[in-house]
Order: sequence, then structure tokens, then C-alpha cells
Amino acid sequence: MKAQFLLALALTSTSVFVPAQQPATAQPAAMPGGDNAGLPRPAITRSPEILPDRRVTFRLVAPDAREVIVYGNWPNGVENSKTVMTKDDKGAWTATVGPLKPEYWEYVFSVDGVQMLDPSNPHALRDGRRYMSTMMVPGPESALYSVKDIPHGTLSLVWYNSPSLGITRRALVYTPPGYETSKDRYPVFYLLHGGGGDETAWDENGRASEIFDNLIASGKARPMIVVMSNGNAAQTASQDYVDDMPVAQQAPPAGGAAAQGGAAGPGGTTIFAKSIPADLVPFIDARYRTKADRDDRAIAGLSMGGGQTLYAAFNFIDKFAYVGTFSGGWPTLPGVRTDVPVPANAAQLRGPDLNHSFDRARFEALMPQLNASANDKLKLLYVATGTNDALITAHTDFKKMLNDKGIRYKLMEKPMYVHEWPFWRVALSDFMPLLFQPTE
Repeated sequence: MKAQFLLALALTSTSVFVPAQQPATAQPAAMPGGDNAGLPRPAITRSPEILPDRRVTFRLVAPDAREVIVYGNWPNGVENSKTVMTKDDKGAWTATVGPLKPEYWEYVFSVDGVQMLDPSNPHALRDGRRYMSTMMVPGPESALYSVKDIPHGTLSLVWYNSPSLGITRRALVYTPPGYETSKDRYPVFYLLHGGGGDETAWDENGRASEIFDNLIASGKARPMIVVMSNGNAAQTASQDYVDDMPVAQQAPPAGGAAAQGGAAGPGGTTIFAKSIPADLVPFIDARYRTKADRDDRAIAGLSMGGGQTLYAAFNFIDKFAYVGTFSGGWPTLPGVRTDVPVPANAAQLRGPDLNHSFDRARFEALMPQLNASANDKLKLLYVATGTNDALITAHTDFKKMLNDKGIRYKLMEKPMYVHEWPFWRVALSDFMPLLFQPTE
């Protein structure tokens, strides 16, 4: 499906392409044979080109275009990521950025105001309804995100029945290397995505399988099963897989919890959170060789998924011993959002809810087990954010609440990171090695 989208996008942009940079070596206008017979090929040039000093050159052949811009999420979305490309006398546009730090970067082209992927780059990803070209700048910081010659786990697409939501739903399940040939039982980590994402978000955007493989192969993390479900209560599966229909128009069976609203509907975030211990955990324990006890069960999530994580953990604390929130989206929880002044350094912040935090009394009412007694029940409460995240005010208020209530937690704050996947990959890489380790 991703390949079909990329081809469709190239076809819709044929007016800005010439057949090839050099007519003498032009590709044929149609691909012989196969399902794509008769479809034109886009012009292909070398883009992106990652130079030895980690500068990156982008190229696009568009002789009739008036303006071409490359937009990227470097560096971490704080500084200006807009670079105007220059055109040569043959109609080829070029821009060089960087040097960029080692990371898995995303970018798009804008051709006369129309956004498009890089037709020369086969690497692309989907984040909800957004599509971006991608590139890996190699180095120590991105080493965990690369595919290496090591034992690999298995990523499966599974369907499970969710009586709480009134629908059958899809989830991704990672089993570690050796699972199929062993008889061992494994701890389970439930990993939740953020707003606008779905069950594929962590693997496509977060490089989750690569992180799991590399951490386990290096001995830094225990082998574990990782479950990534769809946090939108009314969705059966990702938007590129099910019928292309807004969540609000999907009609789950009457009486199911999903009928009460999707992720954007009233209480949508907590509706899904309740379904995790009620439906998803029993399904995984029945289908996989799990260690089906709370001491061998973890849950974590980013942004909206951080709010869902906290709700699930502190309403069902007997189910989870390890809890993690990455850029916790506390204002997404139902009925708690409040207005706050815009921070003085707002120009350096990026993300949602810049001027929002949460009403503490209403927040505490949603989490009846969020008190000092959790110290004796949880093995880990992990709180992480980037210091340039727009949710920094809500994050600060959350830390104060935990401190006031005497709740112990491990804090990770990363300078200059914002509400973006580069931070969430760092947080996952930091959090996973802390799980299911022997304690004295």
C-alpha cells in the first residue's frame, strides 16, 4: 500500500518532472510487464546524498517550477527547517543542509506550494495522514535505529476482539529472537502511540523493531514481547488499511464503548485505556507464552498515549509494575484541560497545547490510585520529556503533583528536544533497558 501511494504521488506530480536528467540515458516511459505495465516512471536523480561531513544534498528535476523548498524536522524542530532550493540551467533544483547529527530524519518537498515526497528516495513513512520521505544519517546516536546483522525478532499483525469497544481490532506484536524455537515465557511491554497515530506508528516512525533487536542483541535489554495497539477507540486498524473514513464517521456496533466516541470524542482516551487490561492483556496472555503477572508487565506511551498509560496504570495498578510516559499529553485526558499563559520562550518550543495544562483536582479524580501507596506497588514510574516541548508547562505541573504526593519517579529531560519522534526514540531506548531487570 505504501508503494502504491508513492507511485500515485509521483503520477500526480508529472507536470514538474522531465523524463530524465540526460535524455540519452532516459528510463523507458513505461515499465514492461507486471502489475505496473503502462504506468510512467518519474525522473530519478541522486537524492538525498549524505556527504562524509554529514551535510545532505537534496535534488529534484522540475524545470517548470517557480519555487522549490525542502522542509525537514532537523535540528529537532526548534530551529528553522525551511531551505529554499536553487535551480540550474537544466531545470534541476538543489539544496544542501547541515551538517546534521546522526538521526532518522524526515522531510518533504514543496513545489510551488504543493507538498510532495522525494521521487528519488524509496524510503518514506506515514504518520497518521502525513507522509514524509526519510533518511538515516549514520553515527553513534542513530546506531540503534539501523538494521544490523544480528538476530531479529518477529513482527506480527494480529486481530483481537475487544468487547469493551464493541469491535475487532488490529495490533502489532513483536516477539524477540528465538521465541519460535524456545519454550520460555516472556514479560510483556504494552507500547502506546500518540494522537493522530495508530498501531503502526511506533514501528514505522519510532523504528521500534530495530531498537528492540539492537538492545536485546547487545544485552542491554531483556528479551520481551512488545504489543502496539491502536489507541483510537473507534478504529479497527490503521487509516491506510481500513476504509478511508474519518474516525467520527465510523460506526461501531451499538452498545460498544467505541460508540461513545473515538480518540477525539468525549472520553475517547480513557475508553481505550480501560480496554487494555479488560481485552488486550487477556488476549495476549492467552495467545502468547507470557509471564502473566503484574511484575512482568509494563506499559508506556507518548503524548496522548502517555495520558492513556497513566490512566490504565493508576486505575488498574494490579496489572502493571512498570509505567512510562514520554511527553505526556495530560491535557488530552477528559475534562482536565485548563488555559495557562504562553511561556516566555514560546518561539523555541514545538508541539501541541502550548497554552494548556491540567486541573489538578479533576486529574487526581481520574487516577484514584495515584498516591504514595504506588511506591510499594510499582517497580518503576518513568517520566520523560524534551525541554523544548510545548507541553513543558503541563510537564512541570505534573512533576510538582508527583512531588507533593510523595510519589517516586525516574525523570529524563533531554535539552533541546521537542514533541517529535527523535525524542520519543531516545526515550524508548532509555526506558526499555530498565524493564524486567533483576532487583536486589
